[in-house]
Amino acid sequence: MHRALSFALLLATAVPALAELPQPQGHVLLTLGGDVSETNLPTRDENDGGLLGYLEVTHDGAAGFDAAMLDALEQFEIKIPYGLPDNQRDYAFSGPLLSEVMIMAGAEGKKALPMALDGYQAEIEWDSIATNKPIVATHADGAPLGIGGYGPTMIVFPPTDDADQSAKQAGQQVWAIAYIAVE
Repeated sequence: MHRALSFALLLATAVPALAELPQPQGHVLLTLGGDVSETNLPTRDENDGGLLGYLEVTHDGAAGFDAAMLDALEQFEIKIPYGLPDNQRDYAFSGPLLSEVMIMAGAEGKKALPMALDGYQAEIEWDSIATNKPIVATHADGAPLGIGGYGPTMIVFPPTDDADQSAKQAGQQVWAIAYIAVE
């Protein structure tokens, strides 16, 4: 009996509990709403105004991430050529994995629909998120992504030699993201 209890206690302490999503202390750069179980932002309706109001985003509570929260996650760098075809250059984008941000919001296994500030929205299935490991870029060449450029955040996929996959990911590599719907 003592041995079984010791084993049960060992298992209970070996598996970390899902920590509660902290409150953002700075300006929220990225909001995940929809089918999320971890929230730190209140419900918003169609009359709440602001950028998300302009984009007609409503939710019953959402996961908000400020720069410090995103920077506290393990950071990854992806170097890719990016920009308009006549003005393309190599960038070193960095930020946390999209999968880790979704896991923090309680959205593991679900579909992400990142929305750009102009309303453009893409759809990324969980299988692609887990397999291809896109990041939520917060920096390019070491500098924070600014609004009016590619920021405040951007989905960036690692390069691939598969032409079909590359073409699909080009449409999912949304820049100027402030909101990701989760389904």
